[in-house]
Amino acid sequence: MKHTTILFVDDDADIRRAVSDGLTEKGYKVITADGGLTALNLLETIIPNLIITDLRMEPMNGFDFYQTVKNNKKFQDIPCFFLTAISDPLAEKYSHDLGVDSYLIKPIDLDELDLVIRTKLKI
Repeated sequence: MKHTTILFVDDDADIRRAVSDGLTEKGYKVITADGGLTALNLLETIIPNLIITDLRMEPMNGFDFYQTVKNNKKFQDIPCFFLTAISDPLAEKYSHDLGVDSYLIKPIDLDELDLVIRTKLKI
């Protein structure tokens, strides 16, 4: 897992820190971004194995970030998870219709997140 890089995008610094610290303890390399635009800039220099993004962010929300990433052939095969406080069946359905790999609700247990990551990446 030392070579598994996760890009975690969330505008809440406390959540970024908690998730990043927890995933780092589990052996992942975690790169964080405070929003979609920052994450897109990071993607110019890194190619992560997985992207986890919040939905409610400004000025680019998670849906827009996801679609921008997936419209770039370089990143189309990178699995993307939404990690959000939006517990809404319509938002979840829309997310799956877009092609998101997993829709997770905050707060999430880090062991559960680790399991979902390992399952998706087959590690």
